[in-house]
Amino acid sequence: MLTLISNRSTSFRFKKTAPWFRYGWIRMAVLSATMLLISLFVLPLRPLRAWGGTAHSFIIDAALTSIPAQDRIAIRLGSEVRHLRNTVQMGDWVNSLIVDCENWHVTTEDFPLIGSEYFGNDYLLFPKAPHTYSHVMPQVAETYTPFFLRTLQALRTEDATNASRWMGTLLHFVTDSGSPSHTIPVLGPNHTKMENWLDASTIDLRSYHPMLLGRTDVEALAGLQTRMAGLIARNKIIAQRMVPYAQADDRAHLEPLAMDCATETAKVAADVIHTLLVLTPPVPDSQTGTLVVTVTAPFLPEHPLLPAKLVLLGTDYSTLSESVSAGSFDYAGSFHVSHLPPGRYHAAVERPGSATLFPGDFVLEAGHELALDWKLVSAHRNLVQNSDFALHWVRPDAPDHWHYEPAKKSWISDNIPVTVGNHYLASVASTGTTQVHLEWMAQHWKTTDDAAISLNNTNSPVDVLVPATAVYVRFVVDGVDGPNVHIRSLSFARSSGSADGTNSRSQVLLPPRHSDNP
Repeated sequence: MLTLISNRSTSFRFKKTAPWFRYGWIRMAVLSATMLLISLFVLPLRPLRAWGGTAHSFIIDAALTSIPAQDRIAIRLGSEVRHLRNTVQMGDWVNSLIVDCENWHVTTEDFPLIGSEYFGNDYLLFPKAPHTYSHVMPQVAETYTPFFLRTLQALRTEDATNASRWMGTLLHFVTDSGSPSHTIPVLGPNHTKMENWLDASTIDLRSYHPMLLGRTDVEALAGLQTRMAGLIARNKIIAQRMVPYAQADDRAHLEPLAMDCATETAKVAADVIHTLLVLTPPVPDSQTGTLVVTVTAPFLPEHPLLPAKLVLLGTDYSTLSESVSAGSFDYAGSFHVSHLPPGRYHAAVERPGSATLFPGDFVLEAGHELALDWKLVSAHRNLVQNSDFALHWVRPDAPDHWHYEPAKKSWISDNIPVTVGNHYLASVASTGTTQVHLEWMAQHWKTTDDAAISLNNTNSPVDVLVPATAVYVRFVVDGVDGPNVHIRSLSFARSSGSADGTNSRSQVLLPPRHSDNP
């Protein structure tokens, strides 16, 4: 008898692994690392492990068991419901490439497949939340309003995949807020003990009836603020009782208190999920319009499944494309955004390896669907996002995919995934003497000990070899002025001399059979 098992896991570039898209990537689960962010506009500098990493997932597992049948969550989100146990980690995946790996096991054979890939920042940065946040009190409380409203928007306008990822981000901040060591806060070894010393898989909410936080967006937002304040105040009292036990390494007395906090946090997560679903029924609306876009882009060997991103300039609306095909010569996908207010819009579409597209204005009419067909042109496989600084959606005063680090007095690009041992060509088109260099990253938040590579005073490509310690690289542009003041564009593309197999289109297809059976 044949058995068919489909195993899915979500991984992200947190530590060095085998080269991308190799078939050895089976049953991976790298789910860890929470950030303590010490600046409103600075990406994470050091990791903390909120709820022990996997406890986040168990808290959501418990919350989902209590969602009422009338919420129809399985119909609303489909298979993405189970992915909430992974996407709840989204808040920790700042500046990370996330790869969703699927494996079909048939009798003795494995059929691995890369399900999807995307950047965590696509669900963490947008105009109402233009910077990253600390996940401990008091700054974590600033996340509730923007991410609750953005998740409502996603449930109303985007597909289940995008909506579940936005919901995961919100739930991360909600669950982090209930973590006892985040309420005080406590850092260092005691932080880890207060979050790790529990078995969150035993949380049982099957008899819990989630609370509706409000019947309108405004009421629900006020209800969420009240519910979160109550959770934090409650768990803070318990956290203060836990500290002496953590200091004394007394797990026997600490664990029941940690479980109490985790259980209450799961109840709040259930309240949030229930409220989001009640407020976003999938009903037709003759007063709004629908945008459907077919998008194609040049084939990108390193990331054949990486979606395109659509943003509507001057709004909070955005979405990632649903991949249609990526195993041929081009990437093909589609955008579907519904329930948009009628009016005139100006869009931008971006994807690494392609030039950012600004297709011009279009008009949406109430009760109508507008179908468009957009084609991205090649940027010669340039992996730098917003390499010419033309896109300013998240912040009008800064280019997307760049942030300023006061400690370095420099502008930093988003991380660029790299493959160890490969050669890349890096270049800078400069109009001045601005200092530019490359930094290798051992983690998405931590540089390696390798020397930075200067790209000063040259408009010619510089060949660089990825060191064994690196999983990412990033550009650093010195000075407080924006990176676009003295630089026209930047490029980082894999050299044609690199031959690690990443240009094979078979990587996104099923592998050949190895069975002797006919």
